[in-house]
Amino acid sequence: MRWFIEMKHAVWWCRGHGGNGLFGVMEGLRLLCWRGAGHETRVLHVPTLIFVVGLINVLQAFAFWIVGFHNRRVKGLGWWAAAAFFNGVAMPLIAFRQMSDSALLTKLLPTTMNFASAYLFYVGAVRFREQGTVRWWALVAALPFYSIFSWLILNDEGLRYRPVLTSPIFMLFLAMGAWELLRENRPALRFSARFTAYAALFISTIFAYRALDLYFLSSPAELLDPVRPQVVSFLGGILWVLLWTFGAQMMINQRQTFENEQLHAEKVRSVEELAAAESELMALRTLQHRQELASDLHDGFGSITANLAMLAFQGSIEERPEQQQVLFRDIEFLASEWNREMRLWMNGLERGSLCWGDALAEARTYATRLISSKGIELHWHLSGQLPAEPDCCVQEMISLMRVLKEAIHNLFRHSNAGRARVHIAFRTRVLGIVIQDDGSGFDPEDLRSGARGLKNMRRRVEELGGRFKSRSRNGTTLCLTLPLPLKRSGGEAMGKDLRFTS
Repeated sequence: MRWFIEMKHAVWWCRGHGGNGLFGVMEGLRLLCWRGAGHETRVLHVPTLIFVVGLINVLQAFAFWIVGFHNRRVKGLGWWAAAAFFNGVAMPLIAFRQMSDSALLTKLLPTTMNFASAYLFYVGAVRFREQGTVRWWALVAALPFYSIFSWLILNDEGLRYRPVLTSPIFMLFLAMGAWELLRENRPALRFSARFTAYAALFISTIFAYRALDLYFLSSPAELLDPVRPQVVSFLGGILWVLLWTFGAQMMINQRQTFENEQLHAEKVRSVEELAAAESELMALRTLQHRQELASDLHDGFGSITANLAMLAFQGSIEERPEQQQVLFRDIEFLASEWNREMRLWMNGLERGSLCWGDALAEARTYATRLISSKGIELHWHLSGQLPAEPDCCVQEMISLMRVLKEAIHNLFRHSNAGRARVHIAFRTRVLGIVIQDDGSGFDPEDLRSGARGLKNMRRRVEELGGRFKSRSRNGTTLCLTLPLPLKRSGGEAMGKDLRFTS
């Protein structure tokens, strides 16, 4: 009761000297913590020190919780908040020894909470580092000391030996937490982690000093007795809370700085890797385009040149005039085809794209001249609206023209047909081409064995993301479905096959 009266006087002093600011508050705390009749006999009031330590611990717990809530990537703050809260709750229970004789409530329970606080400090240090695991053997090692201490408390014996039993437990848990922090190897966190670790080792030495000093006192001392070891331990507790809070705040700030630097470095590295990947992809695309260009040149100009060379050789050894005239007409046709092919390429390369109208007109001219020379009746039908320019890249258009000309060339050479139909239909984002004749068809075994012409046609259509179908019944029918705009993707077609209608 006397302690509450003295607290009331201290509060009155703070209110009366409020104008002096911090001086008034400090003077009030001095009156609250010091008691005695004269200046020479005044000593620190231990229960007041205990309440001050408890209040600071509770404030520390709330600070850890708030900081942890706003920095959820930082692990371990929740454990440290719980450790500070246990200490804050345990201190008032210790001070209530003056008003209660319950050993379980005012002695065993608060000491157990202090043990839990020290162990949670160690767990928080492990979680903060995010390396290693919590070692439970420390609890097993502390169990014999705790059991003997509990027996002495409940039987109200061994006052001199109690600090000797409790101090090693505190020292073990705090030393383990300090060891975890000393193992922090991240350069940005070394100073703050070592600062907090040395603070924990400092409070451990205070516990050791308190245990030895109380053990060698001439008469045993209660925890609330104003003897030097008790006063030093609680003053050390206040200092530990302040150092712990300061060190934890430094670790949080330095960790955030470290993580931000890591994120920036990862972002820069990702940008560099992306740029390197894009450069490599561009090189691969360039190589692929070169290979495709070489293939198109070979299939177009190469085949025409080879045929010209073969016809020229045959003409040089042919002695019959009528056969020579046929060979000359074929040479003239191939030379004209070579000229049209070259003009189509040059126009496309100059503009970077090819016009559907020009390409289809050139294909129709080729089909009409080639098929009509064999007496086959050709029906060429175009439906739908042509895509607007620019239509597509040169290589994609040339590849499609290769397929169309290959189909017409096969019809000319192998169909033995009397009539042929070519239907080209433009729909929304889909192009359908149907080539049909009433000839002899083809042997399905040739298709299964991989006929070169059909195989190349299928490959080119699939490279453009389309589908290629063929059937041989009452002649030959080829159905091509391609997505628009033309693009070398190798994916599936975007539309269904279009059927030829008269």
